[in-house]
Amino acid sequence: MKKTLANVFKSIIFLCLLGLAIATSIVILKRKESDYKYTDFFNEAKKDHIDVLFMGSSHVINAINPVFLFEEYGITSYNMGGHGAMLQATYWELREALEYCTPKWVVVDTYMLEKNIRYLDNREEFDDEDEVNTSVEQLHLNMDAWPLNDLKRAAIDDLIQDESVKNEFLYEFIIYHNRWKYLNEDDFKTITGTANRNRLFGAEMRYDVELDPELYPDVTESDLLTEDTVGTEYLEKIIELCQERGIPVVLTYYPFSADTKDQAAAIRAGEIAENYDVPYINMLNLDVIDLYSDLNDHGHLNVVGSKKVTDYMGQWLSEAGDFADHRGDDDYAYWQECVENFNKELDDVLFDEDNLYIKLDLLNLEDYNFVLYVNGNSPVFLDSFLKRMIVNSSMSDKVESTSGPYILIKDNSTRQIYEACESEEIYSMSTALGTLNYRPVEQYFRLLYSDEDPDTNYLYDESHYLEDIQLIIYNDDGEIVEHDYYKSNGGNYVR
Repeated sequence: MKKTLANVFKSIIFLCLLGLAIATSIVILKRKESDYKYTDFFNEAKKDHIDVLFMGSSHVINAINPVFLFEEYGITSYNMGGHGAMLQATYWELREALEYCTPKWVVVDTYMLEKNIRYLDNREEFDDEDEVNTSVEQLHLNMDAWPLNDLKRAAIDDLIQDESVKNEFLYEFIIYHNRWKYLNEDDFKTITGTANRNRLFGAEMRYDVELDPELYPDVTESDLLTEDTVGTEYLEKIIELCQERGIPVVLTYYPFSADTKDQAAAIRAGEIAENYDVPYINMLNLDVIDLYSDLNDHGHLNVVGSKKVTDYMGQWLSEAGDFADHRGDDDYAYWQECVENFNKELDDVLFDEDNLYIKLDLLNLEDYNFVLYVNGNSPVFLDSFLKRMIVNSSMSDKVESTSGPYILIKDNSTRQIYEACESEEIYSMSTALGTLNYRPVEQYFRLLYSDEDPDTNYLYDESHYLEDIQLIIYNDDGEIVEHDYYKSNGGNYVR
């Protein structure tokens, strides 16, 4: 009898250990992109720290930076955007999110409203096979982090048609069991809750500059979206869900290089907003961004564009809602930490970047002071893209009508901008470097010196006299933190 009891006890212990091992393996082997995105959502929702939810596709991921919003307005938010997320996926993601928090506002971007695809794995409704695979693959970002319960089952039943594909979302071990060969340190840190996570509260920032975005014909009456689609159906469901729960909702259409059908979809979104008496912000019709400097690619904003759109939404929300300013509140110290981490990331990108276009774009975002000097007859003056970047910094079009030399001094510490071209001289410029004076002497020799240190010529270095572009970045203490020389080379600028 004792032997039998001992064997039963050993069997129970073995089964418990086996179950623990299987459960641990599932956690370790699971792909972490969704956990990476939503870990801070669960953490902050638990503390009731989320004022606003931003919903939509990758247009939202790249357009709204909750760190910017907190830094400038003290409003807390989470970017719930999913890559390639159609509005039916956004609807279910919102339902999942509202199980954990009740935001003061929900902001829903209406991109892809025109899509009339019922199931995300319906191969007959997509243009090609790759689109279907991408659609299903990207849904994992939206869905994997949510626990398996009746709500998740309902979501997958509504979004996926094929039973075998459904099982990938409901029983993740089916697709992740062979991930062992790709495991890294973060996979194991998941067990202890110390794995890396998205410190931008769901957002992702991009840094490239689309210099030549494609422009499309304006929408005409014949282009208008008059038929209901799956997209319009689920947008209405999203609005009704928010209204049922007493949560104010605003619809948006964030800016990008929109083709004619996108413009038509944006108009239809406005009609739906009007029918439900909810506010709508169509940024395709607003002067919020510069298409020639604020896009990362055709459809997505870069970090500078994101700052502008986030600022616009921050101003709008501040006027529309009753939000507490959480800055300086010890309970929100983690948000301030994320602000500081991101500002450090911006500095790192700025100083590591070799691309002059990106560097000038980032300088418009950062608070650094800088001097930009271009030699006379430089190819820069034939480069409409780079001249446009300079115009964005100088806030004037002086560079457009000169062949140089040209100098721009943007001193944020004194809120002053100084510009000169050709034979112009400037004296007594108040800057963090001191009281500066500028004189162009000849092609390869020019003077930029301060009254306080007249022997230092900031624009002369014998070893770099052939480079036609100089960029000097300095801080508010008058310390030069970087002095770069660029040489034009067939439309490229080599540092």
